[in-house]
Amino acid sequence: MFVSFGFRFRVEVEALNMAEAVGNYTRHRLAPVIKVQKDDQGRVVNYKVTMAPAVSGQSIAYGYMKALVELAKRGGLPLCDQCRNYEHYGGFFKRADVLDLGHDKRVEDCVVEDVTGFLVAKKVEAGGQKSKAKKKGEEEGGEERGVSIKRTSTVMFSYLVPDGVGVITPQIHVRYNRVDPNQQVPFQVESGTAIYIHGVAVDVDRIGLKEDGTYVADRRRRVELAFEALKHLYSGMLFGAKKSRYLPVFEALGGVAAVSKDLPFMVSPPRLGDYVAETAKRAAAVGGGIKLFCFDKEGITTCGKAEGVVTTSTLEELVDAVKSEVVNVLG
Repeated sequence: MFVSFGFRFRVEVEALNMAEAVGNYTRHRLAPVIKVQKDDQGRVVNYKVTMAPAVSGQSIAYGYMKALVELAKRGGLPLCDQCRNYEHYGGFFKRADVLDLGHDKRVEDCVVEDVTGFLVAKKVEAGGQKSKAKKKGEEEGGEERGVSIKRTSTVMFSYLVPDGVGVITPQIHVRYNRVDPNQQVPFQVESGTAIYIHGVAVDVDRIGLKEDGTYVADRRRRVELAFEALKHLYSGMLFGAKKSRYLPVFEALGGVAAVSKDLPFMVSPPRLGDYVAETAKRAAAVGGGIKLFCFDKEGITTCGKAEGVVTTSTLEELVDAVKSEVVNVLG
């Protein structure tokens, strides 16, 4: 089973993902996006690549892992010490320094590593023993050998990118100078505003999956946790930086979701237009029992009118409806 989401967000005055600081100027992350140019008849005549404000999928995934930890603590689901105490460790290292722990043991012991994946790389000598020092051949440019234990994340996040046009403007601030009160320290922070579009995918079949093809005993609870964390990620705005003084005006405008019981199916990008009808048309052509869900506060789609599409009112209701469908299919 495979689930995909497409969301539209209205975000104003945000500094959620900053790229660098040059002196007293902090820059927002930028990403290349394509702007469509149309003629008077609405026909596409050109595409223009431009740089626009963006929020990385890595930033969003970090917030998602935070939600997984807090919900797993409440639900009594297993967590490794490093993920449970991620704030103390300064991030999610996922026991990358523990070299003698196998794939399945990691999956069983920690829902964060199970759902969001991990990578452990270790160097070995020719005889198969772990090496702590470089061999002579490596020092002379020889090939370094090693093995890795890895698990690809079952949850995938796109960047938050503008649907069309995004604006970045610097905001000037002043710090009080304690050394010389007569002097102030000005600094500037770029803030972005846009209608952002965003995609998420969840490979449900791989949640709780071990190397021999069997599942962990509490798989159903882990699947529920994966979707609950997704809901809290957006409702609690758990992702992004600089929220103590740059908490953005954030609103979920619409979205579409698909639950595919067969091969993976991705919803159409939720750009301005009837992305619900486009997704429904594609799903009908693919077949295979794809169930669709939507919500639309803008009134730009056929959500609520499209046949066979479950209509909800909010992002939270959409995720809950998808979770219920997935759990029912799991049985």
